[in-house]
Amino acid sequence: MGHIRESVHIDAPIDQVWEIITKPERFAEWQVGVEEVKGDGPTDRVGARYSAVVKSMGRRLELNSEVTRVEKPRLIEQKATGPGGVDGTALITLEPAGGGADVTFTMDYELPGGFVGGIADKLFMERALDRDIRHGSENLKALCEAQAKVPA
Repeated sequence: MGHIRESVHIDAPIDQVWEIITKPERFAEWQVGVEEVKGDGPTDRVGARYSAVVKSMGRRLELNSEVTRVEKPRLIEQKATGPGGVDGTALITLEPAGGGADVTFTMDYELPGGFVGGIADKLFMERALDRDIRHGSENLKALCEAQAKVPA
């Protein structure tokens, strides 16, 4: 099983960060590789579902996600499944810090293919996912901080 964890400090109010991370229509603005999202509204409630078409390692994949735990505005957990047996859990936590928010993304995932899938994960996927989540964190930081500077 793969495991990735990335943290970032965002100089924007925690409620504003929460608003952005729970709106599927905004995922493509900050999540690397997201090309299209279909869903039933905000992901700020248990049971919310959406599917995202992502481009990863040159392939388009559709991942289906369901929100399994929410503690507004501090935590959101989602379970995701994809083609061929891709399975994962994503957890986003937010903590107030210095007038902004410390945001941590944690992902645990299983790729299909048993032993061979595990080798492919260690050689390619883990690094690619880690890079994408790090860039996504940077994108979210820039998006939230730019929006925080604009008066409402």
